[in-house]
Amino acid sequence: MTDSPAARGERYEITGIQKAVGDVFAANWRETPVVHVGIAINMAPAETFRRSHGAQHGQSISIMNIIQRATALAARDHPMIAAMFEPESRTSLIVPHVDDIAVQGPVMVDGSAFPLIIEGASAKSLVTIAKEMQDAVATVRAGKFTQEDSLATFARMARTPNIGISNIGMIAPVNLFTAMSILPAVAHFFVAAAIETPIVNDDGVVVSAPMANFCLAFDHRALSAGPVAAYLGQFKQLMEHPERLI
Repeated sequence: MTDSPAARGERYEITGIQKAVGDVFAANWRETPVVHVGIAINMAPAETFRRSHGAQHGQSISIMNIIQRATALAARDHPMIAAMFEPESRTSLIVPHVDDIAVQGPVMVDGSAFPLIIEGASAKSLVTIAKEMQDAVATVRAGKFTQEDSLATFARMARTPNIGISNIGMIAPVNLFTAMSILPAVAHFFVAAAIETPIVNDDGVVVSAPMANFCLAFDHRALSAGPVAAYLGQFKQLMEHPERLI
């Protein structure tokens, strides 16, 4: 008698960051009335801006930093996007001051994801946001970011009004990515990869451009599609005219 596939397999315990994230989703999945609204962004201007900024200023910035800055800056006119539910309430919200809008989300470092929150991103420069993220990555690579640090970061996320950003497009050429907003936050961005796509430019000519789908998941108890669409329109303008992020 041969061993079954199950008998030949390996036992794997779900622990650490995966368990922490999984527990959050499990606790929120049935409760959150999630709605998804998406928008396609031409990422060519952001990539051109990233390269020229580094050459002119000697300070490297990433596409993720541009997304973080645009996410927070667009929310200055739409701060409800960054609101969070008050503890033990689903009818009362904490709406941040326009200078206190935070962005958060997982950051991939050497194949592993680590949580990061940038508080007050709406009032920080692009260079400051980039430096903060680079310092966090350096801490992780130096082995100084512990399991306790991860849990503490998750705790900060849960008490700080923010917009989440998950960028799976940094990992693989996935052209659609959606999930749900994570309580107590009311909105979360899900970012797919930039895929070369035929588009019609301003001169009416069909050209190829790296288009990325951005999907904003939001809690319908706190937000409706109209304000979310207005926010996404402003976000698109910033991403496709990144010089406005300075």
